[in-house]
Amino acid sequence: MTIAYYIASPGWGGGEQYVYDLARTLKAEKDVRILFLFPPHSDAKMVERFSELGECPAFNYTGKLWRFSVFAGYQLAIWLKQNHVDILHLNNRIAYFQAAVAKHFYKYRLIATQHLIRTAKHSLLWQWSYRKIDTLICVSQFVKRQYLSAFPDKKCPFRNVQVLINSVTAPVTEQICRQDVDVPRIFYHGRVCEEKGVYLLLDIAEQLLDTPFELHIAGAVPQKEQARWEKALGACRAKERIRLLGFCTNIWEHIPNYQIAIMPSLVPEACGIALLDTMAMGLPCVASDNGAEVELIEHGRSGMLCPPSQIRPWVEALRTLINDPELRKRMATEAQNDFNRHYTYDVFFNKMWTIYNE
Repeated sequence: MTIAYYIASPGWGGGEQYVYDLARTLKAEKDVRILFLFPPHSDAKMVERFSELGECPAFNYTGKLWRFSVFAGYQLAIWLKQNHVDILHLNNRIAYFQAAVAKHFYKYRLIATQHLIRTAKHSLLWQWSYRKIDTLICVSQFVKRQYLSAFPDKKCPFRNVQVLINSVTAPVTEQICRQDVDVPRIFYHGRVCEEKGVYLLLDIAEQLLDTPFELHIAGAVPQKEQARWEKALGACRAKERIRLLGFCTNIWEHIPNYQIAIMPSLVPEACGIALLDTMAMGLPCVASDNGAEVELIEHGRSGMLCPPSQIRPWVEALRTLINDPELRKRMATEAQNDFNRHYTYDVFFNKMWTIYNE
């Protein structure tokens, strides 16, 4: 079997991590030839990393200019045929039309994963493209509902839609024994930007000054956010309790050092990889209730869910966990048990392999 992945983005992101982990597991466990198609202006380090797993040719007909180009679709078909590709897996809808056109010139299976919370385009051209996709994978029920809401009174153009929740390749661990501490440490990891709720996080920290805690933040600050972030952090009354770790390459080495995780995203998350990280490592998490987090966490049992529009529930949830070590341990155990039963990478990969072999 030969599987090709169309990498539409020129830089690294969640979709690229998804493809990298999947390809790496395929290479290790299955007799599969793997190829990656990249835009010609892709980040060199990203291409180099993928080249360890398979061939990485550049495809010149990428981007919005070529989105609805029949010629680009024909060129894609030529490349697929030359490389005897059995499956093309897309992780960005920018290539849907090209891939649909290619199926007129070369027979192959087309798989697409929808990673983002958005509504499907519903013009006739888009719907024609959708009908050529053999399987559409949505990374959560929340994503599926939102994406297919474009067709409330019409027949869904996708022939097969499956929900396959993301996973992470976290090391298999027993429940981590975290010592009771006088000053619990709260952990946030993700991009340091407004949509991820980092300014809400600073407001929450100020409201907890009467409670012992430390807040550690792991993540990169985008250049456009740098000035605003530095100003907000400098004005925060809790800044002495906040430590910036920067971007961390192996997050699983850090998680065991903490007692509580927090994910205060303002925008709905399609399937929070950061949340899955904490569940896998047995860390209780307080997360937003506006996205797919509600599919992963049962409030009060395996974590806590709060509305990002209000600060008080966040303060109360964190104060409860800070002051109750036994509750933290119970939630951590339940979260890790849920992950081990339903969301391990083996579970994810086996379902994906079934889709590939349909």
